[in-house]
Amino acid sequence: MADVKVYLSHGGGVNSWALYLYLIEQGEVPGQDFEAVFVDHGTDWPETYEYLNIMMEKGYPVTVLKPEYGGFEILYDYCQRWSVIPSRIPGMRWCTQNFKVESLKAYYKPPCIEYIGFDVGEKNRMTGVIGKVGVEQDFPLITAEIDRGGCEEIIRRYNLPVPPRSKCYICPFQTRTEWVELKRTHPDLFCKATKLEKLINERRSAAGKEPVYFRDIPLETLVKPKTRRERAKVEQIQLLDADYDMPPCRCGL
Repeated sequence: MADVKVYLSHGGGVNSWALYLYLIEQGEVPGQDFEAVFVDHGTDWPETYEYLNIMMEKGYPVTVLKPEYGGFEILYDYCQRWSVIPSRIPGMRWCTQNFKVESLKAYYKPPCIEYIGFDVGEKNRMTGVIGKVGVEQDFPLITAEIDRGGCEEIIRRYNLPVPPRSKCYICPFQTRTEWVELKRTHPDLFCKATKLEKLINERRSAAGKEPVYFRDIPLETLVKPKTRRERAKVEQIQLLDADYDMPPCRCGL
C-alpha cells in the first residue's frame, strides 16, 4: 500500500479542514502522504476562497483544479447559458457531480485512496458516494467517531478560526437566513443570483413553461416580503428550514 496515492477530497469547509488537520495529527504529511484537492468552479462564497488562501499561505498545501463541463469552468456561467438552476431534488445534484466530482475522478490516478470528510453524524451519506474503478473511499472521521463538534475542536486546537460552511451562492439548499446574509454581505452576488433567476424565468415564460425559483418564490420576495401573503409564504419556508435535515453536498464539506 505504500505506493498507493492518497487524495483528500477537499470541499473547503469545516469537515475538510478538520480532516486535513486530523491527518497531520496522525503523523501524515500533506503533499507527501496525502494530497488535498479542491475543485474551484468559481461560484463558492468568497469566504471559502479567502479561508483557502489563508491556509495555503500558512503552509497547508492544496491542489486547486478548474472543472470543465460543457465548455464551462464556472458553474454560474453554465447555468446562465442553459437557463438552469442547481437541483434541490435529493440524488439529482448535477452541479456537484459535473463541476466537482467528475473533475476529481479525472485527476485521480488509480489505484488510489480517496479520503472523504463525512463526520460520524453523516454515516448514512457513505452509501451515496459513487466512486471510480480503482479508487477506494475512506472516511477517517467516521472511523475515529468524530462528529461536527469534534471537527470544530480539531481546528481550534491549531488556534485557527472555524471556517464558514462552504456553499455556492446559487445553491438552492441555502436557508432563507443565508440568502439574507448573502444580500447583506455580498450584494453583488445576490444581484447575480436574482438576475439568473429572472433570466431563466423570462426564457421559460416565452416557452410557455412554469417559473422556477431557488426557494419556491422569487429571491427578492424571499429576503424582503411585502404583502401578508408573501410573509406567510416566507414563514413556511423558515419552518421548513428549521425542520429540514438534508445534508450538504460533497462540495459543502
